[in-house]
Amino acid sequence: MLKAIADERNRLNVRQDLSGLGCFKDDRIVFWTWMFSTYFMEKLAPRQDDMLFYVRRKLSYVSADNTEGKKLEVEVYRRDSKKLPGLGDPDIDWEESVYLNLILQKLDYVVTCAVCTRSDAGDIHIHKKKSQQVFASPSKHPMDSKGEESKISYPNIFFMIDNFEEVFSDMTVGEGEMVCVELVASDKSNTFQGVIFQVRSFSEKRMMKVRKRTGTVFAFNNIEQF
Repeated sequence: MLKAIADERNRLNVRQDLSGLGCFKDDRIVFWTWMFSTYFMEKLAPRQDDMLFYVRRKLSYVSADNTEGKKLEVEVYRRDSKKLPGLGDPDIDWEESVYLNLILQKLDYVVTCAVCTRSDAGDIHIHKKKSQQVFASPSKHPMDSKGEESKISYPNIFFMIDNFEEVFSDMTVGEGEMVCVELVASDKSNTFQGVIFQVRSFSEKRMMKVRKRTGTVFAFNNIEQF
């Protein structure tokens, strides 16, 4: 799947270089609807989730010069729903929909949290670390309230650990120590792996502020590098 996307991007770049023009919209729709149908709608798709995510572009305003402004909305359906948007629906951003389903369904994510110290030479020494599988989500819920419903956050993707206190309860940070956080993504066969988020260090004081504000839910969007 990733190779097909890379090949398509290369094809479009070559075509644009040769002609000096962009590709036709219909041409792009054909490819991305085929990708969506093949990799997410087919019943025989391996380890396929039951949910499908569609990114819809809706008109939000028209400026004085008649330029249209559009906002993105995420629609979620069960794969066997009779209300699924039709393939080729011009209001659906099919490329973004492929990317979103790829992020949510085709990749695994592991977050590693480590307590470290830095030597005078600048080397990082790990004293304790723990890893936990996390899941990507196009929605979020307030960190200081467990009762409120989740809200769509797309295009921001959240990776949250609801049992943060339980998993990382013994990850204490002492004087002169720092916390390092890394988020790694891999495909289902583990042939591809890459770091998509990394915070090398932040102060103990900042860590306490994050813990106090988030309670038992930990979101990477709350981390700032110091």
